[in-house]
Formats: sequence, structure tokens, C-alpha cells
Amino acid sequence: MPGEQARRTAAKLLADDYAGRILSATYKSPRSIQQLSRLCDIPIAVAYRRVALMERLGLVRCVREDESYRGKKVKYYSCAVRSLELSFKNGEFSASLDPLRPE
Repeated sequence: MPGEQARRTAAKLLADDYAGRILSATYKSPRSIQQLSRLCDIPIAVAYRRVALMERLGLVRCVREDESYRGKKVKYYSCAVRSLELSFKNGEFSASLDPLRPE
């Protein structure tokens, strides 16, 4: 995650319950956004937005893309962090993470 702004954005995001659910659901198996919406009980539009932000911040990564019915593409996302520490000090959240290396 480059830059202080990215770290702040990630820290705020990780304080969000949906982001935690997405990381947990994608840690062992890649999931599509539709699967994440159902498994994590997250509205589909929110799931799309959270995953897009998490991907930009390097918290999840697209590991596969399948063609589905009628030629639409379905992307599968996997957790991209091994460990993550979130702290709150002096009124501010901060995050440090240990990324998973792609296989």
C-alpha cells in the first residue's frame, strides 16, 4: 500500500465490518462478488464497491476470470494479506499488513 493516504484509507476500510467479512471469506478460497454478497450477507452493490476499493489497496486480488452464461465474465477474488494489524491511537486508525505472495 503506497503512501500515507492509502494507509489511512485502508485503516478506515478495515474498521468496516463488510471488509472484514470479505477478507475472511476469501482467505482460503477465491470467491465471486455474487458469492461474497450471499455468504457475507452484504448487498450486491456494496460488495462490488468494497471489493473494488480493497483491490485498489492491495487487500484482495483477482485470481481468475471465468466466462459465464451469455458471455459475461465472472471474476474471483482472493485475500492478498497474510496478516493485518489495525490500531486506533490518538484518535486515528492505522494499519500494517503482511502481504501474501502470489503463487
